[in-house]
Formats: sequence, C-alpha cells, structure tokens
Amino acid sequence: MVVAFRYVNRELAAVFAVVFFALLAIALGGRFIGYMQDAALGRYSADALWLLAGFRLPEFAQLTAPFALILAVLITGGRLHAEGEFAALTSGGASSLRISRWLAAGVLAVAAGVASLAFVVTPAATRAAAELISEQRSTLLLPSIPPGVFHSFDHGRRVTYAEDADAQGRRLLGVFMSDHLGQDIATTWAEAGSQYVDAETGSRFLLLERGARYEGTAGDAAFDIVEFERLGRRIEPSTGDGSSTKAAALPTGRLDPGNVAHVAELQWRVSLPLLAVVGAFAALGLARVRQRAGRFARIVPGTVLFAAYFLSCAAVRGAVSDGSLPAAVGVWPVHGAMVLVALYYLRRSARPL
Repeated sequence: MVVAFRYVNRELAAVFAVVFFALLAIALGGRFIGYMQDAALGRYSADALWLLAGFRLPEFAQLTAPFALILAVLITGGRLHAEGEFAALTSGGASSLRISRWLAAGVLAVAAGVASLAFVVTPAATRAAAELISEQRSTLLLPSIPPGVFHSFDHGRRVTYAEDADAQGRRLLGVFMSDHLGQDIATTWAEAGSQYVDAETGSRFLLLERGARYEGTAGDAAFDIVEFERLGRRIEPSTGDGSSTKAAALPTGRLDPGNVAHVAELQWRVSLPLLAVVGAFAALGLARVRQRAGRFARIVPGTVLFAAYFLSCAAVRGAVSDGSLPAAVGVWPVHGAMVLVALYYLRRSARPL
C-alpha cells in the first residue's frame, strides 16, 4: 500500500506542478504587461517593473494554487478511473476512503502553503509593493503625456494633448485638455504645463500656465470663459495602491475585529486554504468516470463548480466589506454548502457504477 500511496501522490504532484506554473505564468504575464504599459506612460521606472511583479507573485500564487489543485485532482482521479487503476486499487483492499486519505496528504500540503501565503507572505508583499508604488509616484515625474499624442484619462472622460515638450520632457508646451462633465464640455488651452504628484493623495496633477477655460453645452453658443495665470488639473487619481493601511496590506494580527473591511479580509484569508481543501475533495468525488472514458471528461463541470465556489466567496467578501452582509454570517454558509456538495459527490463515487 505504501507503493500505491506514493504512486497516487506522485501523479497528483506532477499534474499540480504543470497546471500551477502554467496558470501562474499566464496570470503574472498579463499583470506584467500592464506594468510595462504604465512604465511607458511614465508611472513607473523600468527598474521597478521586476520588483512590482515579484511583489505581486505571492498574491497570484495563493489564488492560482487552489484552482490548480482542483484541476490536478480532477485529472488524476479521472485517469485512475478511466484506466481501471482505481478499480484495481479497491480490489486490492484499498477502499475509497483510504484513497481519499492518500490524496489528503498532497491536498493538505498545498493548503498549508496557501495559508502561509495568505496570512503572512502576501500581506508583507502587498505592503512592499504599496511603498514602492508610493515612492515611484512621489519621485518619478516622467511625462505621462508625451507630446504630439492624444491621451485619455478617467475612462475617456478627459482627453489631453501637448504640442511639444522641453528637452527633459517635464515641461509641456501648447497644452489642450477636454473634460466631459455630464452634458457639458469643458476645454482648456494653456501655453505651458508641468506635472507633479500630490504627496498625500498620490494623484497626478497638471499645473497649467497662462491659458483659458471654456465650459458649456455642446451646440450652445453660451459658454463660460475663464482666463487664468495658473490652474491645477488632476489628470490621474490615486489608485489607492500607495496606502499601506489597506486591509490587504495589514499583517493578520493587526486586523481589527471591529472594522468590517478587516473582518472581510480575515475571512478571505481563511477562505483561501479552505477553497483548496473543500474544492479538492469535491473534485475527487466528481472525478469518477467510466472505464476507458476520457480522463478529462469531468474537467468542465468541475471547473464550473469551483468557479462558482470561488466567485461566491469573492462576492460575499465584497458584501461584508461594504456592510451589506453581516460579518457574523460572512463566507461560512458558502463553505458549508460546498462541504455538503463534496460529501455528496464522495458518497456517490463510492457506490458501484
């Protein structure tokens, strides 16, 4: 039985490693492309890109690992059933319960890794990323408005253009700005402009010099005209990443039970290893297929089930954080329902086909 134990867990570990690193590379690659775009707009220096990606790695890993584990259990369990190995193990004296205990070793190892990331590593990495972003926003004044190109901010509600820039690229010349204010439109022209970042809010501002602002309704000749010598306009609000007091950046021991946002964050951290354990055992019961059927036959229903589980936890987290759901209720009904689903599939898989 020791040989069978090692065989089953070796298969599970191999599939988990392949799926985990593939999903992690996809997720981290997408985020890195976003950082490269931000660097091209002058929000971060090129040297900071790899650091930011490294700081985000624990967060992506703790989200990817449970999903990779569920897929690994589905694929491994499906292969054992499809190729008759599960039937051979049970006929040799290994009950379904014993095989479940064998897989529990690998499942609990992954869950322990996810718990260490969620409770310790990710909050520390989030704080480090917030400090780096804050430093970049306060010290880096590279142009986010390259001359000769129209740039859109605030989801298209603001368009900015500069005709030229000085040699350092920090002082803009011939600046145009258009703002959509509901049904009204405000256009601003200025001879020059320079950028700065507010140290307190982290928002990026454009300080315009010697210009005029026209505000009114499109198609209406009545416009309000204001001439100015200096005018500050916010072109990019703070993303909030620079705040080290966010719940996600706080150490687990500093989360306040009286703060609903902190309670929601704590429940989320507890939920991540539970997602791995409960989801994996539900996948084990769901993985049973008929012999000579495809080992991937249960991938789609298993993925849908886990996606519903994960999204339900995420939705409840948001509801607790904004106060629309009592913190005492929280995510526990979601986990309870999934435990019942896992027990149902495990009992069904133990019955003869």
